[in-house]
Amino acid sequence: MSSALPTIPRYLFGVAEPAVLVLAFVVTSLLPEYYVSSLSKLASSRSLLPTEQIGIYQISNLFLLVAVLSLYVLNSIDDVKVARAFLTALWWGDLGHLGVTTWCLGWETLRNMGSWSLVVWGNIGIPTFLFTMRTLYFLGVFGSDVNAKY
Repeated sequence: MSSALPTIPRYLFGVAEPAVLVLAFVVTSLLPEYYVSSLSKLASSRSLLPTEQIGIYQISNLFLLVAVLSLYVLNSIDDVKVARAFLTALWWGDLGHLGVTTWCLGWETLRNMGSWSLVVWGNIGIPTFLFTMRTLYFLGVFGSDVNAKY
């Protein structure tokens, strides 16, 4: 495992986050209708249109891609510049993900957290947590990068 990151970020971003992304890949691959219908209060009993299926399977592919990249990059390097650059890209990805998701779901859904489905929690709660943890890492809250090559 890379020694470029302090312990908490190393395990959070190099092990836990990829595991959650693999779970998201499995759910979106095996249960695309569930994933789509769980994002909205409007229950849909219809099958997904081919274009919707393409979109969901592309999202599924992106979940797996980011999981594999996180596993390989963060568990194989000792260069803190590469680790920080990779985490910076994910930080921006978190912002984009949260921005699009919150905009599409709307204020009423956002403020009624008690009605959120697991899929909504996965699209808002988890990225918010990861964005916060990445920000704390960049601020040095978890300590300095250890045994790192600059």
